[in-house]
Amino acid sequence: MLSNSTYNLMEIATVISKGLHRYETFNHDAKGCQPCQQILTEMKQADERLLERIVSHVRQHLDKEKDAKAA
Repeated sequence: MLSNSTYNLMEIATVISKGLHRYETFNHDAKGCQPCQQILTEMKQADERLLERIVSHVRQHLDKEKDAKAA
């Protein structure tokens, strides 16, 4: 069974991952506004970095929970 922390992180990663593809549409819609496009690009990059960080940490949680279960 997953800990609440692991489950929550996985849920957050899912939400971020599902949202990443939308930035292309948002950026297309903002094609007349360079500042909007810059903001959206920065937001997408931040979400990508955050997703990588969360996934890495989830792996740590899963390894720890696996080791605890084996003991």
